[in-house]
Amino acid sequence: MKIVVTGGCGYIGSHVARAFKQHYADCRIYIIDRERRAHTLTGTDGFLHADYASKQSLMWITEIAPQIVVHCAGDILVGESVDNPAKYYDNNVAKTITLLSHIKDLKQPPLVLFSSSASVYGNPATTPVVESAPVQPISPYGISKAIVERLLADYNGAYKLPSVCFRYFNACGAEPVHHDLGQAPNASHIIARILESKIRGTAFTLNGNDYNTPDRTCIRDYVHVWDLADAHIRAAEWALGQNTKPAAVFNLGTRHGISNQEIIDYVQEKYGSLEIKIGARRPGDPDCLVADAELAHQILQWKPDYSTIDQIVDSAYKWYTREV
Repeated sequence: MKIVVTGGCGYIGSHVARAFKQHYADCRIYIIDRERRAHTLTGTDGFLHADYASKQSLMWITEIAPQIVVHCAGDILVGESVDNPAKYYDNNVAKTITLLSHIKDLKQPPLVLFSSSASVYGNPATTPVVESAPVQPISPYGISKAIVERLLADYNGAYKLPSVCFRYFNACGAEPVHHDLGQAPNASHIIARILESKIRGTAFTLNGNDYNTPDRTCIRDYVHVWDLADAHIRAAEWALGQNTKPAAVFNLGTRHGISNQEIIDYVQEKYGSLEIKIGARRPGDPDCLVADAELAHQILQWKPDYSTIDQIVDSAYKWYTREV
């Protein structure tokens, strides 16, 4: 099996690449990324340092003729998307159209596994959120993910291009065995930020304490990145085994919300106190966002095995403090 991973040097892409490599003895992994970080750690069979929608990348995909394209590449910062939406509509939408319009015409169009986001739900009326809930994103980042989901559904209807969209809830943690894959320094997510603050001895800024939640900090559904990687393998096996070309959407989460304050409390109890400052809320952040992932459990037999708060935080801490 040949698999192309766009954004395969990134946080989620690198874990997905390694998980496929470990799962399939005959799997060949090819990464396309503008960055070079981590590609040597995933056991890849080929690496192209390029924009995923460039002519060079598209020609390379044609030569490889993959059975699967895992599309992880894209910009991911909600706040930045509010300030610079053009960047997000270009990189996340326009370039994805270029990619999809190319691979739909391959002799054997591949299965597309797309990294979507829970941000497509915006500020949902009820949680846990099911896949049939209204798609009403409140940031350009979320809108860009919703557009690509719509594109994949339309490309499936018109061109029979098979696809699976994963609505990730908050990805976190690090590779749970060797702890040699994780988020790059200075990431925007709270677990990365709070652990870096602890390790560096700097103040941690909490973005908002005026949310409509029990402890006034926002609540998110945190899912370990290795559980996300496992979902890709299960979805590939399911989709490639179907008689028809699917266009599926799955939530990936735990159905359990953890507040920012709970994360702060855990880190301080486990690793010691740190200075906390209160900052402004980030634009586009809903109060509470928790997944109902029963569909992935029923169809893919997927369940999060590494997504408790201690497994998540402790694996990330080992990544940040590893000896290199």
